[in-house]
Parts: sequence; C-alpha cells; structure tokens
Amino acid sequence: MKIIFICGSVEQGRDGVGDYTRRLCATLYKLGYSAGIIAINDSSATKAEAVTQKEDDINVEVYRLPSTLARKERYKLAQEWIEEKNPKWLSLQFVPYSFSEKGIPFSLASELKGLGKGRNWHIMFHELWIGMDDSSSIKEKIIGLLQRLIIKSMVFQLKPITIHTQTHIYKHHLKDLGYQSSLLPLFSNIPVYKEHKNSEKDDITFVIFGGIHANAPIKKFIKEASEYFSKIGKTISLITIGRNGKELDNWIHIWNSSGLSTKQMGEQSKEVISTTLSNADYGICTTPLVLSEKSGSVAAMHLHNLPVICVARNWNTGVQVSKKEISVMNYQEGNFHNMIVNANTIHKVDNSANKIAKLLLDSLKINIDG
Repeated sequence: MKIIFICGSVEQGRDGVGDYTRRLCATLYKLGYSAGIIAINDSSATKAEAVTQKEDDINVEVYRLPSTLARKERYKLAQEWIEEKNPKWLSLQFVPYSFSEKGIPFSLASELKGLGKGRNWHIMFHELWIGMDDSSSIKEKIIGLLQRLIIKSMVFQLKPITIHTQTHIYKHHLKDLGYQSSLLPLFSNIPVYKEHKNSEKDDITFVIFGGIHANAPIKKFIKEASEYFSKIGKTISLITIGRNGKELDNWIHIWNSSGLSTKQMGEQSKEVISTTLSNADYGICTTPLVLSEKSGSVAAMHLHNLPVICVARNWNTGVQVSKKEISVMNYQEGNFHNMIVNANTIHKVDNSANKIAKLLLDSLKINIDG
C-alpha cells in the first residue's frame, strides 16, 4: 500500500498538521508501508521542491509547493508528482485555513478531484468550520456557513471511502451533514524519552504545554488548588513550556500575585519537553473541553501519563458530548477536590503514533477489502 498525504504546509515545528502528518508517515514506514506528503499551499516554501524531512530517524519524502506559486501551476506539479509515485490512496488532511488564507478554499474540491482519478480518497478532518460556538460573531457564523458548503462539495466530489476526525463533537456535526465518520485519535508529537516521577516531593507541579486560550477561570482554579494542597502540606507551582502565546503574561501575573512560583521555559527540544512532562504532576489544558481531543498538547500529556485538567471558558454548540468519552477532567468552580480524588479513575489513553497508524491502516483495509 502506498499513501500520499495532502496538507497545506510542512515547515517543521511551525505547522501542527504538517508535524502530525510527517510523524504519521515515518510511523507507517516503520510498519512496512511507503508514504509521502504534498504540501500544496506551503507558506514557508520559496520554490517547488521535492525534499526529505527527518522524523524519528526516518527520511520522509515531501513535495513542497509554495503558496506564492500560481494555483494552476501548483496543482499541475502535484498531479505530476502523484503520477510518478502512483499511490493507492490519497489522504486529505483538512483544515480550511491551510488551503486558503481567509479559510474559504472555494476551488479546493474541484482541484483535488483532478489529482485523484483512479485512486482511493481518505479525508481526515482536523477542523471543520468556525462559528460553532453560540457566542461566535455574525462574521464567524457566515464564514462557518461557507466552510460547511465547501466541506459538502468536497465530500460530494471526492467521494472518500473513509472519513476520520479526532473529536466526538466533529463526528456529530459530520453526521448532521449526512456523513459517517470514525474517530482517529490524535497522537503525541512528543515521544517519551525517559519516564520519571518523584511522588515524595512537597511541591505539586502543574504544567502548561503550548498555546494558552483566553478567558479561563484561572483565579478560582488557583484558589481551590492552593487551598486543597496546603491542607496536606504541599505547595503548588506552574511550569509553562513551548509557544504559549500572549495569554502567558496574564497567567504568570495571576499565579505570582497569589504568592505561587512559576517557571517559563519557552521553546525547547522534544527531549526537554518530554522530561518536563514526565516530572510534572498534573497537566493543564486551556482548550474548551469538547475540543480537547484535538489538542496536541493534551495528547502529549496523555502519552506521558499526566492527569489533565481542563481550565477553560465554556464553549457551547448545542451539541451534548458525554464527558465519559473525554479523558480530561473539567474544572468547574467548587469541584477541584472531587477532580483530584477521582483523577485515577479517568481512563488512560494509549495514543502512541504506532497505535494510531495501525488504526488508520486497519480502517483503510476494512473499507477497501470488505
């Protein structure tokens, strides 16, 4: 079996879907399958170029097509590369803003259809549309409506044999559009280098990895956490690591104002990130609960056996998702004690790249071979 993945950009360490796809390719290669990537709207590339990018000591074949190149020329070159490689499957890694700066890639469906004649299509929906949240602006809802129409056109034209997504809420929305999809959980881009936990220490360490979302109930969370652990003779501290964004300053200010220590590590190597996660006691996720399944940071924390607490704003689309289906504890005012007491009852998540790659392969085989 040969698979070519189609995504927007593949600049290493700068594009989450690109990083995900490259690691998936490397894992498939280790399992005995050949795979490659076309970055068809690469904002970091300066010229059309076939290169290799190293991932997990594997050289992954990548064809980078710069966004500055005329669209017609990009798809012509993509067609030639696909014909040369002659894959059995084409896998679209869909994020609307990967293929259009404004998030409205109107011609995407017809252009992709021309690439896939005689081949099987698979679509992985990393994102669907904006404006789902009840509090979204009119502009976001209008853009979201257009994005839904683009998705419907794409599924109609490509006729994918297999559709995957990462979250229960996206699966529900796809069903509302009339499409059956299966869950393909997100794996961690941070492998475990060395597990280490020191349960005898007096300091309880919370860690945030990656982007921090605004409007989380930080003050209430810190107050309850500090009071809970002080009763058992422990103090709490916060470590932040990775690219946290502009909301970081607000979090640091509030933690320090509460008399608690913080440490900002910034961007680090995968090994340092792994060590930091392994040494922490709890992970904090600021992505709204129903979207936590698509968080690479949460996936990394799960792989490092960290209990993850969601400290985030409410995000309501009118769709009810069972909290039992989500392996993250959701902080609400007054429930900190119950969360910690029940932390060990949250089911463990095996989201290694190896397992997810096998799930993908099994799904493709089942759907094509009967």
